[in-house]
Amino acid sequence: MNHLLRQLRRWRLRERLVRLAWGGSRLVAVVAVVLGIACLADWLYDRSADVPFLLRLAMTGAQVLLAAGLGYLLLARPWARTPPEDELAFQAERAIPVFGHRLVTALQLNRPGARTEGMSRSLIAEVTREAGEMAAGHRLTSLVDYRPVGWAALLLVPVAVAWGGFFAVRPELASALLKRQALLGVAIPRSVQLENVTPEVWPAGAEVVLRYRVTGRWTETMTGRARVVPDDQPADDYALAFEKEDPDGSAAFFTATLPPASVPFTFTARLADGRTRAPGRVEFEPPPQVNQLDAWQLLPPYLGGRSAEVDGKPVTVPYERFQPRGEVVGALPLSGVRVEAAFNKPVARATLVVVERGDGNAEVDRERLAPAEMAADGKSAGWTFATTPRTVGYRIELADARGFVGPAPARRGVQMLADRPPEVVFQRESTRNPDPTAFNGQGPAEVYEWEIPVAWRPAGVPGEGEPGPVQVVYSAKSDLGVGRVNLAYRVIPRGEQGENVHPRDDPHGRVFTRLPLTRVMADPAKVGRFVAELGLFEKSWAGLRGPDRLKAQAEFYPFPSPNPAAEPGELEAGGRYNFQTAGLRKPLSDGTNARLGVGDTIEIYVEVFDKYSTYLDGRKMPDVPPVPPRPAGYTREARRKTIVSEEEAYALLRQRDEKNKKLQDKVRDLAEEERTIFQPGKGN
Repeated sequence: MNHLLRQLRRWRLRERLVRLAWGGSRLVAVVAVVLGIACLADWLYDRSADVPFLLRLAMTGAQVLLAAGLGYLLLARPWARTPPEDELAFQAERAIPVFGHRLVTALQLNRPGARTEGMSRSLIAEVTREAGEMAAGHRLTSLVDYRPVGWAALLLVPVAVAWGGFFAVRPELASALLKRQALLGVAIPRSVQLENVTPEVWPAGAEVVLRYRVTGRWTETMTGRARVVPDDQPADDYALAFEKEDPDGSAAFFTATLPPASVPFTFTARLADGRTRAPGRVEFEPPPQVNQLDAWQLLPPYLGGRSAEVDGKPVTVPYERFQPRGEVVGALPLSGVRVEAAFNKPVARATLVVVERGDGNAEVDRERLAPAEMAADGKSAGWTFATTPRTVGYRIELADARGFVGPAPARRGVQMLADRPPEVVFQRESTRNPDPTAFNGQGPAEVYEWEIPVAWRPAGVPGEGEPGPVQVVYSAKSDLGVGRVNLAYRVIPRGEQGENVHPRDDPHGRVFTRLPLTRVMADPAKVGRFVAELGLFEKSWAGLRGPDRLKAQAEFYPFPSPNPAAEPGELEAGGRYNFQTAGLRKPLSDGTNARLGVGDTIEIYVEVFDKYSTYLDGRKMPDVPPVPPRPAGYTREARRKTIVSEEEAYALLRQRDEKNKKLQDKVRDLAEEERTIFQPGKGN
């Protein structure tokens, strides 16, 4: 009996194992297929965007629930429903007719608690013995149906081959997908990987270049797309193309160029099967620019300077002239320029580039200057540079701490002053008193202005046999200051035609003789205001009588600055010189000289040199290249005086008196007419 029971139990165990094999194979197949579908869905979804964790949790949870349900249906329930030993014995009786009903009868009659009342114990023992002997002659486990095991193998082979091949071909991808199904934070590997290396901040209004470092199986012919989503604006796509290979060959750079923009945006990119894991962000900030630009022309040293204190010590500093908006107009030779600029943001580098006219009239950069001073906050700076005759302008280039460069450097021009000689004019000869409060210092100027003749002095008069003086009154001005004044004169004998030569063409004095005029230093508080049209000070005639008044002169008086604290002086000058013709000699045709006589002509020019000229003369040194001599300024026309006889001079004097009388009568009549018009009852 024990042998029978052992066979039935082994049979039942094998039945259960077969059921487990068949159920387990189906469970594994279904779970593997569903897992593959979930991995595929995860992989496909991840190509466009990160799979939300909740979705991954839902997929994993659904697979767990599916596996649990299949475990119950395919494993637990078939195990529990395995036929009991009595049913197996019944199946054996049907499969082996020789058993008859002995197996089931023996099992039931020998089971504890079996109801055997009224039965013969010897009969039960005989039946049990026969069943045991018959069972010993047969292997009941041979009745087990092993076909489901084959079916299980056939079912698992394709699943195992599929997953095995996946792991063999793409082990990293397979491992990553399975880990993601286990809710681990693992990225899905792609054939190419994109790393965003685009700067986060760009200058407003500039082109933005989206740049990615690409690793993996990339090729130069690959193209991708970058998707840009500006804030509060619709999205747009741009081509992502190969730019260059990393020097070490381990990666490549792919870029997408966007048009100039100023609106912040987010962006993503795709290349082959790779994509960015997280969106990038670009913000904009204004590039460095010049907000305000002021300039001052530093006047050259030959114009002097103003007094100032530096560290408590008195010093002389150049005069400055403000140049609105930084445009330098009328820059003087050897002048400098001081520039101050304010910026819209702190800058890390500010460079002033001096531009000059080069060969072929092309503009070239002469020098690049760092700031002489920079504000602590980096929002302003100052420079100083010297001008040359070729200087045409300057520009300011800025760069901030991010390396942003101003798109349009502030450019200003430097217009050098046209190199003109001083302007010189003759003033009318006059006998007016320079003191406007004196009787003969009032009235119309025409009363006193006339062409004073140079008369031959008669016998008994001082200077007998000599001509009288020539009154020379002049005014001069120059932006470069008035440095020195000469009279350039010559004598043309009577009846001869003077050589057609101008003093500027006679620098060595072959034709013209030069007489330097002496600079006059005067105290206006003592001598009064300088009257430019007369070339005298208001008190020049004080204490003088008669002919002595006409001897008063101020040869060369440079005007002082009206504001010495801000402007240089001596930009204008004037004077009167009584040119004494006595002692002059005229050249004769035989090469000798003779005293002047009636009919001879004296020709006079006023020659004026600017202060730049005198400054260059003083700077001539062996180690300094020679400077071409600067041209002088001259009166437009010469003052020509022909010596007349005493009778001719007297006639000219009478003509002047008659003219003045008519003029005075006319002025008196006009005054009387005006007086009567405004009296009651008079006039029209």
